[in-house]
Amino acid sequence: MRRLVWMALCATATACAAPVPGIASPRQVIIGFAETTDTTAPATLASLAQTSQVAVSFVAAISPRSAAYRLDCPPADPACDKAIAALRAHPAVRYLEPDRIKDSR
Repeated sequence: MRRLVWMALCATATACAAPVPGIASPRQVIIGFAETTDTTAPATLASLAQTSQVAVSFVAAISPRSAAYRLDCPPADPACDKAIAALRAHPAVRYLEPDRIKDSR
């Protein structure tokens, strides 16, 4: 009986963790900074969020001057394009590009 309950809970948790069909996921980008930057600092995240007018979450450091971030806006939303344009114009940002999975072949 415990095993059946455990299996049901695991199946439910897995189903809840999966993306919801029809709901766009946030956009992920790589931001390169002009100078060495603490990419996880609350001040950095606040500055990026204030500039873009969307929530910005740190994903991973790439180098002392670049990191991957998640923008809380669906890629198909025109407001997301405006957020990206604003981030590209940010004085501390050297470049911004989409974060894509690279083909290892």
